[in-house]
Amino acid sequence: MRVVVVGAGVGGLGAAVRLAGAGADVVVLEAGERVGGKLGLAAAEGHVFDTGPSLLTMPFTIADTLAAAGVDLADRLELLPVEPLCRYVWPDGSGLDTHADAERTAQAVAAFEPGADVRWRDLVEQGRRTWELSLPLFLSEPFGSPLDLARRSGTPVDPRDILAHVTLDRFAARHFDDPRLRQLVERYATYAGADPARAPATMAVIPYAESAFGAWHPRGGMHRVAEVLRDVAVEQGAEVRTGCRVARVLVRDGRAVGVETAAGERIDADCVIANCDAATLYGDLLDAPKQARAVRSAPASLSGFMLMLGVEGRTEDLAHHTIFFPRDYRAEFADVFDDPQPPHDPTIYVCNPAATDPSCAPPGDESWFVLVNAPRHGPVDWDAEADRYQEHVLDRLDALGLRARERARVVLRRTPADLERLTGAPGGAIYGTASMGPRAAFLRPRNASPAARGLYLASGSAHPGGGLPLVLLSGKIAADLALSECA
Repeated sequence: MRVVVVGAGVGGLGAAVRLAGAGADVVVLEAGERVGGKLGLAAAEGHVFDTGPSLLTMPFTIADTLAAAGVDLADRLELLPVEPLCRYVWPDGSGLDTHADAERTAQAVAAFEPGADVRWRDLVEQGRRTWELSLPLFLSEPFGSPLDLARRSGTPVDPRDILAHVTLDRFAARHFDDPRLRQLVERYATYAGADPARAPATMAVIPYAESAFGAWHPRGGMHRVAEVLRDVAVEQGAEVRTGCRVARVLVRDGRAVGVETAAGERIDADCVIANCDAATLYGDLLDAPKQARAVRSAPASLSGFMLMLGVEGRTEDLAHHTIFFPRDYRAEFADVFDDPQPPHDPTIYVCNPAATDPSCAPPGDESWFVLVNAPRHGPVDWDAEADRYQEHVLDRLDALGLRARERARVVLRRTPADLERLTGAPGGAIYGTASMGPRAAFLRPRNASPAARGLYLASGSAHPGGGLPLVLLSGKIAADLALSECA
């Protein structure tokens, strides 16, 4: 069986590892000059920056992918535990650390509100129930409609079991009175690029997943995940080409039969796996107006404005992951989704991997990845806004006491416009469509494309969703479909 994979992001590489490990003839075609997709990399003057996912959870998804090729994760990646998992700081000066140990987090939240520890344990327990229902029935299998869940489980699935009936902000309000603890829970919506006032409370599964599977950093940086997947795919016989853009997917008699590159080369295949954004697949690579309209009509996820700062010296009390909340969290999401504009008072996320892995920076220094939520490019002209907003974010960092301007020896940035150019994600939307509304999870593009037989989707814009672990699961689903339907 010959398979062409369009894109060398994590989903495409994961599918390639599984397919090549099963004996398929695999060719991976990547438009960019390096593999990884949104799992990007920047480097300057000894500073190394991950420009995409910055925390590894659910490492079993990587382990299972490598195991499909007979490779042990421990032989390829050294995973370092991240402790604390995240440090949260509010404008009043209060702060709270969360931990992979859920009991330690419960004790931390108890300092903010009497009985909050009990309610945190309840939240994690609800997350466990949602997770144990979702993983076998939904996250690990191809999906078409809510009826699929009922068929697999044998009984109708109660939306309350997967928290799809209530928004995340209302779920947070049911558990906590203190607005800071509500913000803590609401932030999980951004893991799926969504607004907590519109995201289903299914996102509350994240605290359980973090406690059950831990929080990790691969030594050397998150980009090492993509490099390892590429290496194992090649070892299994796959061909990985970079700098090779696919211009269209070839379809004959309703079936995908290969691709044509921008250079005019035709590559025949028994099936095609698309690791590009679903909007790109259906809008640019195929004549699929119905599917293109469906993707365009779904709400797009948020994007991000990023600064990479090579900072002199070490920073006391700056954890591996630190979140600085604004005074008005709702106003931030209004700026992102309702009246698109660069948020005036954004939540600021600072990833400081040198707190765990000093190899990411010159000795004694730090490499900060600074991210703020941002609307997509298009509604906002980020090429025009970039310089002004960079200064605004640096002002905010200095107001937090981090002395970013004084200490930064390297300053790099990526706007939503840059993300669009570098990754092909329309508007720089990080997660494709946003998980907003009770049926959001059911509306993502299917892994088995209805536009052509033998065409499969493996990306964060397709089922089961965005984020490194789910993208690896998307790659697994696509590879399994290809092996069962095309071999």
